Amino acid sequence: MDKKSIPFDKLKFYYGIPHSHTSLSTGKSSPYESLEHARSNGLDFLIITDHNKYLSETIKEKNKEISKWEYLNKCINKFNKKHSDFLALCGFEAKSTTLGHLNILCPNTFFTGIIPDIKYLLLWLINDHTALLSINHPKNSIAKKIEFTPILDKLLCSIEVGNGIPPSTYTRYDSQFFSLLDKGFKIGAINSQDNHKLNQGDSENLTCVISHKLNKNSLLDAFKNRHIFSTESKTLKMLFSLNSTFMGGTITVDSSSKISLYLQVEDHINKISKVQFLTNQGKIIKEIKDIDLHNVKYIFEKEVYLNETWFVAKVYLNNKKEAMSSPIFINYE
Repeated sequence: MDKKSIPFDKLKFYYGIPHSHTSLSTGKSSPYESLEHARSNGLDFLIITDHNKYLSETIKEKNKEISKWEYLNKCINKFNKKHSDFLALCGFEAKSTTLGHLNILCPNTFFTGIIPDIKYLLLWLINDHTALLSINHPKNSIAKKIEFTPILDKLLCSIEVGNGIPPSTYTRYDSQFFSLLDKGFKIGAINSQDNHKLNQGDSENLTCVISHKLNKNSLLDAFKNRHIFSTESKTLKMLFSLNSTFMGGTITVDSSSKISLYLQVEDHINKISKVQFLTNQGKIIKEIKDIDLHNVKYIFEKEVYLNETWFVAKVYLNNKKEAMSSPIFINYE
């Protein structure tokens, strides 16, 4: 990676919520109201993920009974036709007996009921072809309950490292994120408001997607490639790379190699107070304190060790807000 600044103006940063509920399940606002509210708050995208057990119920629309799932998709399509500056998408939330609550993002259809065995879900996802899997508000025990398999790793794209709406209930899940990375899962870091009221975007904890444009395919590609990060400030931009590998990617190195980690962060509203680089078990390998700047560019070299299989960057702002990059992964020759 060139030590010169990466031009932010050549990259596009899209901020939104990948986990939100409406009156079709346990929320208070209609799908259209929720989308309008998110857009009016300056967000770029909203993924409505109502609970799956409600989606087979019917709703009257133009004197015709249709399923809530069909109605939701009609709302999504209608909103996207009306607004070219905002992306509306849908998925659903499902409960599993082992992994807790999961979001299925952008599927072609849905299922009802609790997932008794993750293998059934994987078969369903493979047959759907487009859907992605994300872990919601993970429990402390999730690393003990989840078994690493290549298929699950391929379909599981992200985990919430923040969930809720400050200053109300809001929880960070750094340790759960790190524990799954330690097990070998290649997952990205996201932040979700898990809205149940008309408050989409009232707080600034969001998921940022780095992409060339805003549409369904580009957003799905960004999630798949982990070109995403969690932020509690919607004015924060972050770029993280290792050698020439961008955030979310995998690099193969010799165990005797030195690597170069690069972080560039800017926030024109909030000042950056501290940045950290972390690896397996959440170990801090580098920390820069007392920064007090709106723009930070930092690069350093280090030797690698065989017990280091991933790296993330974490940013602290002077108002106690935080941001977490998605990882960069290392394979050894």
